[in-house]
Amino acid sequence: SDYIDFLDKLLDIDYTFRNIFGRFFRTNSESYIEAVNQVTTKENGYNNNIINSYLLELDLEFLEKKKLLKIEDSSLRLVIKELKALQKNVDKEKEIELSEKLKNIESNLSKFTIEKNFNELKQEADVLTSKLQKIRNNIAYKNREIRNKKNIINVNHQIDIDLNKIKGMYAEANFFLNEDILNHIDAVKEFHETLFKNRKNKALKDIDKLERNIAEAKDQSIILDNRRSEIFKYLENKGALEEYHSLNQEKDSIKETLEEMGRNEKSINKFKKDQADIKLKIDKFKRELIDFEEQMKEKISFLGKSFREISEEFYDDKPGFLNIEILDKFNTEKLYKIEPEIKGDGSDGSDGIKEMKIFIYDMLIYKLNQNLIGLVGHDNRLFDMVDERQIAKVFEYTNKNISQYICSISDTKFKEAKLHSEIDLDKYVIKNLNEKKKLFGFDFDK
Repeated sequence: SDYIDFLDKLLDIDYTFRNIFGRFFRTNSESYIEAVNQVTTKENGYNNNIINSYLLELDLEFLEKKKLLKIEDSSLRLVIKELKALQKNVDKEKEIELSEKLKNIESNLSKFTIEKNFNELKQEADVLTSKLQKIRNNIAYKNREIRNKKNIINVNHQIDIDLNKIKGMYAEANFFLNEDILNHIDAVKEFHETLFKNRKNKALKDIDKLERNIAEAKDQSIILDNRRSEIFKYLENKGALEEYHSLNQEKDSIKETLEEMGRNEKSINKFKKDQADIKLKIDKFKRELIDFEEQMKEKISFLGKSFREISEEFYDDKPGFLNIEILDKFNTEKLYKIEPEIKGDGSDGSDGIKEMKIFIYDMLIYKLNQNLIGLVGHDNRLFDMVDERQIAKVFEYTNKNISQYICSISDTKFKEAKLHSEIDLDKYVIKNLNEKKKLFGFDFDK
């Protein structure tokens, strides 16, 4: 920690030595993907933007201001989300229903009398209800019996038989019949008439008895029903202590729900005001940004031309340009979109232009901050796809313009670069390394 403090004090700036050093010495494999991502592509967008902007000598005030507004804007989005959730919970119809229910409960409680024998009376009313139901079931049963008896009367009667016709039929065949047989037919008819008459008389007696029983049951049910009505009327607005507590609990619950609804409504109004206030701030910032963009035009143009001047050392036919845009959208905390461009930049980077954009951007950063760190460092990754003639130009440029340039390069690339170089590159080689001869004598990952 003392060493870190020592390094930080070497730089009389608001940023750490580690943060600044990483812009001049690329070590991570991800630092060779994009020119402005000197540390890693996963670096915090704001931190990356503010340090690159600082090294490019861009204005930082609006960048810091945008970050604060972005935080407020993110809060606004959260507010809007909560606002929508609250609006779903605010049910005006339900609020009216609960208010009316609360009013009724409070009215009932004001009239409520705690009856000591409430439970006994309520139990008696329950018994009466059970008895009334049994009586009604009994009456219904007896009414069905009466209908059955009347049906017996209707269907049980003697069929009217014309005996003269029967006698005429048998007169024609009197050799089969005698006087006794004809007398027997008369007797059979008389027997059935007597039988049906007796059945009818019995059914009528049963109906009479059932109707008297029904009348008695109805009288009894009226007495029981009147008693039950008296109990219900007496117990109206009266009850046991438990019921009183239950009503109070329901009242408190409804009150709490209504209070929460009221708080939600107040919160909605507050959120709406916050939403409007933050929007006003952002709109004001965007308006100020228009003037700021005009003020920065000369500086941005200077940086673009400076990048171009360095790129002309390597590309006569397609010099590059540093494109810097000011972002007014709040989907990012970045204020500056910094993009080095070189014509003919292949999307697959096969021609090495992507790597050269990185190199030229680093040279620009060094040129603007020569006394900050005092060196530039690159890994062999930078030269993997770069033509050896360009590599020779890289070493010639760094030899003229940088106080100290540190890099590692494969021996194959280096030998080819020497063939195209106007200077003796061998005298700048500090260390030759191979599988047996490590920089520090061993592999750090073992």
